Amino acid sequence: MQTPDHTVVAQTLVAPGDSFDRWHHVTCREFSLTECRRVADEAFQASISIRHLGPLAINDIWSSTPAADRIRVMRSASDVRRDPRDYFMLWLTLRGEVGFAQGGRDVRMRRGDLMLHDQAQPFTLEFAPSARAIMVSIPRPLLLARLPDAQRLTARRVGSASKVGALAGSLIRRLTRLDDAAGPAAIRLGAAALDIFATTLQTELTDEAPQRGDERLMRVKAYMLANLDDPGLDLDAIAAAQNMAPRTLNRLFAREGTTPIRWLWQQRLAGAYQALAERRFSHVTDVALSFGFSDVSHFSRAFKAAFGRSPHQVMG
Repeated sequence: MQTPDHTVVAQTLVAPGDSFDRWHHVTCREFSLTECRRVADEAFQASISIRHLGPLAINDIWSSTPAADRIRVMRSASDVRRDPRDYFMLWLTLRGEVGFAQGGRDVRMRRGDLMLHDQAQPFTLEFAPSARAIMVSIPRPLLLARLPDAQRLTARRVGSASKVGALAGSLIRRLTRLDDAAGPAAIRLGAAALDIFATTLQTELTDEAPQRGDERLMRVKAYMLANLDDPGLDLDAIAAAQNMAPRTLNRLFAREGTTPIRWLWQQRLAGAYQALAERRFSHVTDVALSFGFSDVSHFSRAFKAAFGRSPHQVMG
């Protein structure tokens, strides 16, 4: 459990010998709303421990079942609608095989492999008869602030042969043994770990040669991210800075099912969440102004609508 001063303290949620019902409650209700076919208690062993590092949760998960009763967890579209929790999960497989399907992609992870999954989209997760993995839960805005296109990188394997992936995996393992970081140190360590995770995913999963339209979109996004603090940044200003017509700008973002201004506000809110969670500001007003909001009340309402928590609650 996370203590008020954000000390890293391990907590055992499921211990070997606990019933399947206990495991089901933790994984299918506390982590997120999902469903799983029942496994007989006499054939089931599992353990789950959790520790917090600032806003991150590092979960060490192990299970053992007969081959015919392997664990299969499913999250449907109706589960997503009924469950407001919104995290990305970064997985590191330590033993056995973990299968995952999301967004039309199916990945099989073995020892040392990494993979990202999105809690806000339906998925299927399957564990081999004996499997162990570490799952890092990341609040959506904290990853989007570093990796705006994270949703497009889910269910894609970063193999154990990747050098940068191995670095991220080693860090995740060490985080499960960290017990002496507290307060600002825990928050800074969590932020540094997130930087490495985002860099790993971007480096390993976005190396395809971009099409011409993708190159233009990447340039526009880079410009917008560099000017999040400008309250005058609107469609016409962005289009003029990029030497393109507003209609063309809208078409580029329509390919991703959004608009330039909607994407801009998502990045502003994600950046503000990151700044608040990492205690980079002492006052909410300073955060609002730094991310292009001229009206603090409007910022607070938009923030609460996006994340279900007020700026002051995220600051702690």
